[in-house]
Amino acid sequence: MIMKNNINRLTLLLLVLLGGVGFTSCSDNDNDFIELPTIEMPQSEAGPVSIDYREILDAGSYVYDYTIKLDKPAATTLLCDIAVDESMVEAYNAANNTSYKMMPAFVYELQAKNAIVKAGQQESNSLSVKFSSLFGLVEGEEYLLPIVATIDETCVGQFVTDTRSVSYFTISIDGELDYIPGLNMSSYSTDMYRTLSFANDEVVTIEDNTHTFEMLVYPYSWHSGTNYIGTWRGKDTNNNNEVFSGCELRVTGATGASNIGNRQCDLTLANQNITLPANQWVRLTITCDGTKTGQNTEVAYRLYINGEEVASAKPTKRWGPSSSQRFKVGYTLTGIQFGNTSSSLYFDGLISDIRMWKKCLTAEEVKANLRTIASPSSSDLYGYWKLDEGEGNTLKDSSGNGRDLTFPASANIIWNAEFNDLPQDN
Repeated sequence: MIMKNNINRLTLLLLVLLGGVGFTSCSDNDNDFIELPTIEMPQSEAGPVSIDYREILDAGSYVYDYTIKLDKPAATTLLCDIAVDESMVEAYNAANNTSYKMMPAFVYELQAKNAIVKAGQQESNSLSVKFSSLFGLVEGEEYLLPIVATIDETCVGQFVTDTRSVSYFTISIDGELDYIPGLNMSSYSTDMYRTLSFANDEVVTIEDNTHTFEMLVYPYSWHSGTNYIGTWRGKDTNNNNEVFSGCELRVTGATGASNIGNRQCDLTLANQNITLPANQWVRLTITCDGTKTGQNTEVAYRLYINGEEVASAKPTKRWGPSSSQRFKVGYTLTGIQFGNTSSSLYFDGLISDIRMWKKCLTAEEVKANLRTIASPSSSDLYGYWKLDEGEGNTLKDSSGNGRDLTFPASANIIWNAEFNDLPQDN
């Protein structure tokens, strides 16, 4: 079952409140100081600015734009550093009898780190705060983000007094929101782009070649080359234990035209005008009917996208010592490959919820398990890695088989989470 955080409805309040508005800057004389005009922020007198959470979820993020304004023209050009000051949370709570928590760093991004008000002007350049993932925020909690503007002494080469202006942004959680965590493969790294084998080099026999391979992917974008997502790995016991890739999940081209293949065939969508969307979760499912893999006259493989069959194929040998060699009984499962070792084949997105079934799922079964598996068990699955840890280097096997996958302790593993927009299970 995909991990859920208890967050679904929320109200995002952006409180633009100011403290310490008396900036002072320097003149040409080190001992003379110029008192700056009062600094004002948009909506500061009107009170909180309320933004519906759907503005974040629908677009994947929300950007709040603002400027620093003066009540009269600046006597000299001002350069302000814009930064977050976590220490202001405790002070704000004490002064206002509130109990805000510091807003986690993954929720926000300061897209402008400096503000400039030119001499003779009253308004700075455009500033903005981007709010994106709300994964991990807790229902019933309120979070505070203090953003501080401070005069940059180096811009004028003079000493200035230590005064600054503070703006506060809050997020109040009053409901449940469902996010799916996953491995963030966006930045190519040999720490993450690798094959993870089972403990003690366990080799699992794939009975009669029948299986189903599933994975959740969240593409942020597609590049023009081959976007290699991952595959299951094994050995061919009928061919000197040759190591091979099982069901390679790869997308060719910037439009997301799928060219998903395995050792025996390609399930190509490009000629069918079917593409994989970006910026949403997609369930990819490849089923294999082992009773039909010994010849190439009947459909053995089917590809489903979010539970809908979009392609099918007969087995055709593409790799191996003989072009006439067909799929034979003797395949095994040894682990999971994440991405490709070639940096040019990177995948800009998240990977989550990997399943390797012992059977060829029917169309009805594929639809019934889009989001969750009601009762995962070792009798149905070779392995089930939810990737819902959200941290750490170990991917737990939820099938009951104990086939955890572990990255090296020294590896820098990057996690992220995106809102669960998958269709409901049927």
